[in-house]
Amino acid sequence: MRFSLAIALATALALGACAPGVGTRGDPGGAPPRPERPQPPAERTQPLAFATTLACGDRSVTVGHVGDTMRMEAGGQSFELRPVRSASGARYEAVGDPSTSFWSKGDRATVVVRGKPWPECVPERAPSLPYRATGNEPGWRLDITAHTMTLLADNGRTRIEAPTPVAEPGVGYSRFRAPAAGAGLVATVFERRCADTMTGMPYPNAVTVAFAGRSLSGCGGDPATLLQGAEWVVEDLRGGGVVDRSRATLAFAADDRVSGRGSCNRYTASYSLTGEGMTLSKPASTMMACAPALMQQERRFFDLLAQVHRFTIDAGGALVLHAADGGTITARRP
Repeated sequence: MRFSLAIALATALALGACAPGVGTRGDPGGAPPRPERPQPPAERTQPLAFATTLACGDRSVTVGHVGDTMRMEAGGQSFELRPVRSASGARYEAVGDPSTSFWSKGDRATVVVRGKPWPECVPERAPSLPYRATGNEPGWRLDITAHTMTLLADNGRTRIEAPTPVAEPGVGYSRFRAPAAGAGLVATVFERRCADTMTGMPYPNAVTVAFAGRSLSGCGGDPATLLQGAEWVVEDLRGGGVVDRSRATLAFAADDRVSGRGSCNRYTASYSLTGEGMTLSKPASTMMACAPALMQQERRFFDLLAQVHRFTIDAGGALVLHAADGGTITARRP
């Protein structure tokens, strides 16, 4: 998705507002409109207009416009939506089912289906090139550039190369399908996180590669993209929580710098990712004095940062930095 989710939703809502009966079906006899039940598994005849598809962990949701209504397709079901008031972003509920909702904030969204919250939803995007994926047992590596798609498998003993095909978009994945010397080479890049089976390093994508009747599974993309972007707010240090109404943050930049607020002072450090894990330099900070509890928390935070040797993303989307002594920093995006 190359345009703003908020713009897409606003456009669709504006179109719907031009027609009567948005979100409900009018009764020709003049009775009050009756809530419409969510539709059964999608058998729609009209495609969604101005549609936006987001990846929510290993699931996907699509929102768009059908006729004069907003529609959400999630979990194999179709829900008619109506706008509801919210403190921020744009929030919608399913007509007749307030336990199902879609709440967009910028280019991300929160989805709840029948009372069950889904992982944070982010835009689906075709992988940017060059792209690399790897796997283990046996070791393999796939490199996709603008011109060639190359697979090295069986720890380097097998090599297949083909011209890079146009990516085929799907719901929750992109597929590269190339004929290669009679063997065929198909790489499928899924919009869900993946952890390396040997190191535990998280990656943006799960990847499968099929060739010559074989199938390999692994991970792909740049792990740094999971860190970069919106600021992370620390919610726990060593399992002991944080001081109420304090604020410690982490903002990872593309230039290998991390910065933020330590609790009292601003700080900056460098970070590095390898196939084995993650390291951070000792933070350099300003020298302001704050309340003793905040200063103590900041020292614990900086001490943990300097010991970080790997990171994970938990099932709820929280960032967990793991220190060499077993301590952790847990942070979440607002």
